[in-house]
Amino acid sequence: MKKIAIALTLCMVLSVVVSGATMAAGKAGAQKAALYPCIGGSSDNVDTTAATQGRVIINDPMGAVVLNIQGNASGLKANHVYSVWVRQLFGYIGYSINSAPAAGYYLLACFTTNGQGKGHFHLNIRAADLPVATYNIQVAINDLMGNDPTVYIGSTVLATVKYAVVTVGS
Repeated sequence: MKKIAIALTLCMVLSVVVSGATMAAGKAGAQKAALYPCIGGSSDNVDTTAATQGRVIINDPMGAVVLNIQGNASGLKANHVYSVWVRQLFGYIGYSINSAPAAGYYLLACFTTNGQGKGHFHLNIRAADLPVATYNIQVAINDLMGNDPTVYIGSTVLATVKYAVVTVGS
């Protein structure tokens, strides 16, 4: 139990440090993507017929931090810890809490919902941590179900549709 508490604390404290990208040509400014419920616990099964449960904003702030991902989620369990995975970051070398590099999946943050089941996350991805390329990313919110995020993937409860296109490097 103590190991899980330490891992969750680490997850929350270190979750904002991440790595880098610029928006794809013609996509300057912020891109907004709705968070939809997922069927069967998989980000491959995004239910776009259901009401949205939040949104993600992907922005290019320029400079050392060249990709900013902010999200607001709702309709989740109250006072519960969730993880934030970013999909399709092949070649990423920055900080992650957990990962599946061969699949391009990286757990980059955790957040705890409030008493109403609402939560927020904010990621800054640095240019030094992601190779120059175009990426088709998806953001997924997983339920950790009280488990250690360094060893447990969880079940996807919300995700954006596939994919938001971002190009790293200018």
